[in-house]
Amino acid sequence: MRQNVNHLYNVYLRTWDQDDIEGYAELLGDPQTMQYISAGTTRNRDTAAAEIARFQQEIAQQGWSRWAVSLGLDSPFIGYAGFAEKEYGINFGNRFLKKYWGSPYPFTAIHLALEHGFLKLGFDQIYTLTNIKHHRALEMNRAFLHLPEISGTVMETPFGPHLKVDLTRERFMEISPLNRARIDRFSRRLTRSHATA
Repeated sequence: MRQNVNHLYNVYLRTWDQDDIEGYAELLGDPQTMQYISAGTTRNRDTAAAEIARFQQEIAQQGWSRWAVSLGLDSPFIGYAGFAEKEYGINFGNRFLKKYWGSPYPFTAIHLALEHGFLKLGFDQIYTLTNIKHHRALEMNRAFLHLPEISGTVMETPFGPHLKVDLTRERFMEISPLNRARIDRFSRRLTRSHATA
C-alpha cells in the first residue's frame, strides 16, 4: 500500500508499488531523459523493476531512498526524487518523465524531498552531482538555490566531468521560504488556469 512521505498541493512524494514499473520503464527507456545519466544509455523494463525493488528495500530498511512522485497519492508515477548513500556522502537525485519538464511539479517535488531529508531525517548536508553538459539540470539547481550562477566543484568521473554542489541544512532553511513562495505562486496560477479552462 502506498504511503505518503510528504506532499504539497497535489504533488506527492510517496513509496513505490508495482504500478510504478511501467512509468519508470518509460523514463529509463527515453534516450533524451537518460542522455546525461551515467553512461547515457537507456535501460529496460527488467532494470526498472529491479531498481524499484531496491528503492523499496532501502525504504523498508533505513526509512529513505529515492521516492516516487505523483500528482495525487493514488495517481501514476511522474518521476522520482530522493537520496542515495554514495561515495561523497548523501546524494540527492531526481528525474521526471519528459512531458513534465518545464512544469512546476519537479521543482515542488525537489523541495518536498529536501524538506523531508533535512527536517525529518536529520541530514546535515547533501550533494548533487550533475554532468556539466546537462544544462537543464544545472539551471534547475541554480534556480532552486537562488544563485546568480551555479557553482561547485568539477569532479572527474568515469562518465565525464560532473559538477558537485553541496547543500547544508542551514542553506536549505534560508532558501526554503523563497521556494515555498514560488510553489504557492505556481499553485495559484494553475488553479486560475483550471478555473478558466
